[in-house]
Amino acid sequence: MNPNNSQGKSGNQVLIGAVWGIAAATAHSFVPIAVRLLDHIPAIELVFFRNSIGLLIIFTIISWRGFQFWKTNRLGFHIQRNLANFIGMWLWFAGLAFLPIAKAVALHFTVPLMVVVLAVIFLRERPGIVRLICTLIGFAGVLVILRPGALPMSPAAFLVLGSALSYAGVAIYTRSLGKTDHPTTTTFYYQFTLTVFASISMFVGWLLGTLNPGLGLPATWFTWVTPSVTDIPALLLLAISGTVAPYCLVRAFVHTEATIVEPIEYLRLPITAAIAYLIFDQSTDLWVWIGAAIIAGSTYVMTQYEAKNVSQNQKP
Repeated sequence: MNPNNSQGKSGNQVLIGAVWGIAAATAHSFVPIAVRLLDHIPAIELVFFRNSIGLLIIFTIISWRGFQFWKTNRLGFHIQRNLANFIGMWLWFAGLAFLPIAKAVALHFTVPLMVVVLAVIFLRERPGIVRLICTLIGFAGVLVILRPGALPMSPAAFLVLGSALSYAGVAIYTRSLGKTDHPTTTTFYYQFTLTVFASISMFVGWLLGTLNPGLGLPATWFTWVTPSVTDIPALLLLAISGTVAPYCLVRAFVHTEATIVEPIEYLRLPITAAIAYLIFDQSTDLWVWIGAAIIAGSTYVMTQYEAKNVSQNQKP
């Protein structure tokens, strides 16, 4: 066996990981659409519904395998990962309630840049000059969209940036879990722990706000809003797309490295912008499309380069 095989993934594995990444990006694109349709419901409550319904979906789909999927030797690691996931999702949903969808998605594109740094520190990956350049070019595309200095910075943008930082940490955890746990196991604990975290947060927030109103807790963050019948389709969209996306992402990380998978998430912008236009009649200006072209182009170049480079290195 060629010893160089231990130093990287095969070209096919990189491409398979990229395909899973594209599937994850597509599913992720429907999440902000659903959140905007449900913006009258507090973000923490949306986190609860998104994961509790998703948990039921997971149980329904994989029950035929038996209940062995819950077995893991890394329960503590799952809890740590999903605490970061919970914080990231809460901040993400909260930010989406106040920002234009395209702008929020663009801000979230800072995740891959953070992942490159975190992957080098925690996973000891060697991103290489091409990945670094492509990631920086992708970030430049985000700047083209945001046009800092030309557009005002909403305080809600910091919620989205905080979410991006949390999700960068999640990507690092996911990459490590992909080496030991089946994607179904990871997805199950993702849904289960976030349901628990959201339930605890809603209860504690409500209790503290009730017992001591002087704490100044944002009442609307923890006030329960019972969904109406007309909210059911959007809740199902949120749960289904939110369940499919992380599963695809875990599958992507199984096949290739975090610094390859994460930049593919840039594709969410053109997909989300198109859906937002069809549903909300939100037009997207030329700068957004120029930035999206830069982002998609850098993602394509990086993925193709890595697949070709790894294949050549593994030739006898």
